[in-house]
Amino acid sequence: MSDRPVTKPAHAESPKQSSANEESSTKNPVPLPRWSDASRWPTYAALAIAVIAVALAALAYFHPAHKGASVAQQGGDAKANVCSAYAIAHKAVVINTHMQSPNINDPIAELSVATNARLALIGGGAYLRERVAANNAAPADLANAANSFANTVEQLGMNYLIQAGAAAQDPLRHDLDSQITQLNKLCT
Repeated sequence: MSDRPVTKPAHAESPKQSSANEESSTKNPVPLPRWSDASRWPTYAALAIAVIAVALAALAYFHPAHKGASVAQQGGDAKANVCSAYAIAHKAVVINTHMQSPNINDPIAELSVATNARLALIGGGAYLRERVAANNAAPADLANAANSFANTVEQLGMNYLIQAGAAAQDPLRHDLDSQITQLNKLCT
């Protein structure tokens, strides 16, 4: 309970005013706004445009029209991309397979150098093969030579992992030399 005196609010209605308001509200109801046919057509038009847009997007997704045209346009770029990828893979293989351990008496240092060589061989082959596949407009002779190089360096790396001897590795090294010569000619 409160100590404040109970007072009538200033805006309180008297019983006469209240019944007058109720009476007028029952006699003259406020009309609700109705949508006319003219105000509905933008909604229907927007809905129709959205349905058409979704249909066209689905059509474009499942039937790309630009697929054949882009292959023909990027032939020169594809050759440059494959040759660049070959140069990177070749450089990685040369650097890491010719690396020498700074401490020949440390077996961990020797294993680190050998691991880098194997990684360069297997990773370089996979890298080059992926770039050839991504650049399918490259000339066929270049793509075949690059894929052969990729296969050979990966096989060398796998043979090193299983500690294959010279009898298995020497023919691959010989093939690799001729593949390098061929790719150097194709990429000039």
